Amino acid sequence: MWTWLTHESNAQRKFIELIFDRTGKYPNWDPPSEIPQVGSYGLIDKDTGNFFPKGSIYSNEFQPLLLRAGIDPKSDEHYPKDCPEESEFTTWSKNVKRIELKVESHAGVPGIAEASIKGTWQVKKGTTGAVLLMNKPRIKNITSDVLGKLSNIELLQSMHLVTKVFYCPAFSMYLSDKSGENISIALLASAPVVAPVGTAGAMAEMKWWSDSQAGLARNGCKTEHCFTPLYELRHVRHRRNRRATPSPERTGEQLWVSPPLPWAPLDEDGQEVPVYINASIMSY
Repeated sequence: MWTWLTHESNAQRKFIELIFDRTGKYPNWDPPSEIPQVGSYGLIDKDTGNFFPKGSIYSNEFQPLLLRAGIDPKSDEHYPKDCPEESEFTTWSKNVKRIELKVESHAGVPGIAEASIKGTWQVKKGTTGAVLLMNKPRIKNITSDVLGKLSNIELLQSMHLVTKVFYCPAFSMYLSDKSGENISIALLASAPVVAPVGTAGAMAEMKWWSDSQAGLARNGCKTEHCFTPLYELRHVRHRRNRRATPSPERTGEQLWVSPPLPWAPLDEDGQEVPVYINASIMSY
């Protein structure tokens, strides 16, 4: 039995694990919710994989800590910076292979040949696979120099910090079952719609199409960058005792590492694999 039908948290954690293993970043199971935001600090819930913020470096209460770290709260130094827009972001997990979508096999789908994002993903039978697609993503991130200063704040040394968030107007998420399904996905453009006041020209309305018959799929399309499907968490690197041969001095972003997932490895059904300890090895 596919346990995800009754335990969505298993699916959520499995999707997070598969995408994290590939990207080193956390997928947001609910992209329409802007959770988390850049500058939030907190912890990942072990049972669900949700990020629970404890606070933000942009709050009034945090300003004294910024000052002691050498950051002027009245400046924009520590605020997230916008990166140039990319055309797309596509990633898929292990046991998944991307193959060319055969347009002729889907000739009845209007506009599929001109789709800005399209492909077929082949999942190895008996395994679980994940796919995450974003159209025109923009990244907000905290700069390396600011991260170096933030690493000295004691409160953050026991927390995870959201250092980067992906924003996009269209996303598609897919988590397979173990049937070995081939799934085709495409982002189609329909007739242009009237542009908002203050903008030039008309914009094409987008919509996702797929032929998935199994697994779990989520997607969304808007004209503005309102979805947050992916974000980056960092944790202050633990300082080690001085060695005989000291390592090169770390600065900025190098003072932070990606925190590991807070659960044991998951099986193909999204359940934690039991860890057994050989008692004879532990005996003396």
